[in-house]
Amino acid sequence: MMKYILNDQVIDQDKATIHVSDLALLRAYGVFDFFRLVDLQPLFFNDHIERFFNSADILRLKCPVGRKKLKALILEVISANQIQNSGIRIVLTGGESPNGYSIGKPTLIVINEPINPLPESHFTEGIKLISHEYLRDIPEVKTINYLVGIYKMPEIREKGALDLLFHWNGKISELTRSNFFIIDQNDKIVTAGDGILKGINRKHVLEISRQKFEVEERDLFIEELAGAKEAFITGTTKKVMPVYQIDDLVIGDGKPGKITKDLQKMFAEHIETYLKEN
Repeated sequence: MMKYILNDQVIDQDKATIHVSDLALLRAYGVFDFFRLVDLQPLFFNDHIERFFNSADILRLKCPVGRKKLKALILEVISANQIQNSGIRIVLTGGESPNGYSIGKPTLIVINEPINPLPESHFTEGIKLISHEYLRDIPEVKTINYLVGIYKMPEIREKGALDLLFHWNGKISELTRSNFFIIDQNDKIVTAGDGILKGINRKHVLEISRQKFEVEERDLFIEELAGAKEAFITGTTKKVMPVYQIDDLVIGDGKPGKITKDLQKMFAEHIETYLKEN
């Protein structure tokens, strides 16, 4: 049987449960993080652990274990399960609430789950997005609330898209589970700097981008899409993924551009280096 983590123990997966009065269930109050494994090795491990604890601190949730203990438990689960193509989902709930609204004692659950690879065409040909006016609550926190993205899935599929591109008051922010970038007419990489969840892959792509290209983190406006030469997204399973269309607007010539392709190669090399050094 698969092994999970419940609070400070490695247990069988069927024992990883929360109480019916937990705020995660009653109010969708909780945080999580997710990272993938490459040959059973956690990718950007410390970054994800730090973001998880930062999210918990902002939502005033105290994790039952500290950073060092959590990492050790996760490595134990990875070793026990031996799932090659998988990821780690860390969830911290709002805890059992005495009145259905107050924060209780948080429950930590860590799940080791298989990852189904995305179609190769998403990386070689690109994807379509549809725009949606929406601003996430406390966007710098990776909360468990994905109501809008899940609710809109039938429309997303109907329009042949992969995901939503959020914007608010004319400013582009992010996707439901990814960060968004454009390449402007001056070959500058531009991405939103505020009002977003700052993804871990985003962080590393920005680092390698600055080695070769000019980069701006600033307000990115919806009208700038019409002049974009290229667009791409970053995420745990998306890596660097080209975007060829948003709503009815075709980006550039409708094909992955040179800079996006360069970044795909640079990011793959960056991951290889990370895995060798960690």
